[in-house]
Order: sequence, then C-alpha cells, then structure tokens
Amino acid sequence: MVLEKGDLLKDYQRWLKSYFRNAKHREVSKNSLILYKRIFSKLEEYIKEQSDAEKMSEINKDFILSFLEYLEEASKIDEFSTKTKTLYISVLKSFFIYISDNNNEFYTYEKEFKGIMPKKAHKNKKVSYLSEEDVSKLLEYLHKNLNINKHYSYIHSLGIKLMLFSGLRVSEVLSLTLDNIRVSELKNSENEKDFYEIHLLDTKSKEEQVALIKINLIASEMAYFRDINSNDEFIFKAKNSQKTINRSNFYVSVTAIMKKLKIRGRGLHIFRHTCAMQLFRKTGNLLVLKETLRHSDIKTTMIYAHAEKKDIAEAMR
Repeated sequence: MVLEKGDLLKDYQRWLKSYFRNAKHREVSKNSLILYKRIFSKLEEYIKEQSDAEKMSEINKDFILSFLEYLEEASKIDEFSTKTKTLYISVLKSFFIYISDNNNEFYTYEKEFKGIMPKKAHKNKKVSYLSEEDVSKLLEYLHKNLNINKHYSYIHSLGIKLMLFSGLRVSEVLSLTLDNIRVSELKNSENEKDFYEIHLLDTKSKEEQVALIKINLIASEMAYFRDINSNDEFIFKAKNSQKTINRSNFYVSVTAIMKKLKIRGRGLHIFRHTCAMQLFRKTGNLLVLKETLRHSDIKTTMIYAHAEKKDIAEAMR
C-alpha cells in the first residue's frame, strides 16, 4: 500500500481499515477488537484536534507522546495508570509496525517507539487484592441494595460476584447471556447440584471455556434476570436497551461503590486477583488455580504464589 496520499485523517482511516481487516483474518478475539477500536477512535479524535502533523510521515515520537498526554488529560479516572499507558503504547505500536511492514516506500515507525515504554511496566509488580474484611463489607452492601435502584443494583451485584467468585474478566462478564449460565451436573455430598457452569465463548484463547460459581451466591440475581430477560439476551445491558453496558461506564459505577465504602483498590481486575488469592490461600493448589483462572501457562498463575507476613507468622507459630 502507498504510505500516504496527502490527507492525514483519510490516510489514517485507510490504514486502520487495512489493519482491522488483517486482524480479522488473524482471528483476533472480539474483546480485543473492541479494545483496539476504543483506542484508535481516541487517536482519530486527536488527529482532528492537533496541528503538529499533516501527513503520515510527520507522525514521530513527539506526536505519540503528545497523544498520550492528551489521553491522560481526558481520562475519566483519577490517574492514567502505568498499566493503561503500557496497554495503549502496545496497541499503537502494533498498528504502526503493521504500516511499517506493509507500505511500498519501506517507511518505518520503529524508532518512534524506542524507549517510550514506562520502566515500571517491565518490573514484576505485587498483585493487589481485597482483604477479607473489604470483601465482607462489599457483599453486605450489595445485598442491602438489591432493591434500591433495582435494575442497576442487580447489575452491579451479579457482575462483581462473577469476577470475585469465578475469576471472570470484566470483558467476559459483560458479554454473558442467560444461556451461558447453566446448572452443572456436579453434585455435593448431599447429592444436590450446587454449581452453575459459565460457558465463555469469546475468550483470549479463542476457544470455549467453562468457569464455575456456587448457585447460592447468585440465586437472587439470577432469579431477577430470568424474570426480565429471554435466554439469548445480554444480561448486562441498560434498562430498556438491547446494547451491553459500556465497560467504562461499568468501571465508573463500581468505582463509585468502592469509594463510598472506603475500600482501597483500583480497577475491576482486582476482583479476579482477589478470587485467585483467596483460592490459593485456602487450597495452596496451583493447578486448581490455573484451571480456575483459565491460564494457558502456569508461569502466569505463579504471580499469586507468594507468602505475606501474616502467612509466615502463622507458619512459624
């Protein structure tokens, strides 16, 4: 393809169309594509507003840094975290490297991304998770508020519990229908079916995966949604709407709950981390944890296998 035909915005849109066409053939997951589109729509907004570059070949490191600063200023959250910045840079780099590899002029953007990745991104970071006290406080709040602002209280309660007790990612939660949540054939010692199986169709591995959650943990929430939804409808949608709730809006509303309860902790992934830490501390079984989190490599699961001071003290006692 020709690198540029003159107008930066039109050239950007032309390359973006080609990039997404290629991503589709590489079978990039639906959730990843949604994330990419969100990032590239922000870049399109920035291109329309800025005056530093007028054509593709004028996009340089300063342009990329200015775009990141633009994102930080426009961010809805308290800070543009290192993790978020790292994600944006990675996605942007994949797009511009695609252009580098596919333009007729052999123009390359590789130097634009040298030394741009935050240093903290390369360090192993201790996993953040909620304490048992915080979990109890949160669950008590969710239970008390089920009939206040009814629909959204059930949305928040079911969403948080699916992440907290099944280790689901928020993207997996928001794409669920009632058909995806089925009573399992597993039985307890009293011969009762006590688990739901959550069938996840659009996952990182692009293969169907199954997660588990105790039926009694989400009985009220499931009863509410079975009353108002058909089995093939998305569960997590605004009232009187067929569209799924936007991930950013879900983040903002859950963060507001956490702040109200004075629970420290940032991001929705903290619930998945909490599920993992509680399960590991209770079982000590990394293989069970690996399967619960549906990791392809146990090395990823190993980040949860660390002892805290209270664990060491208890062992020494």
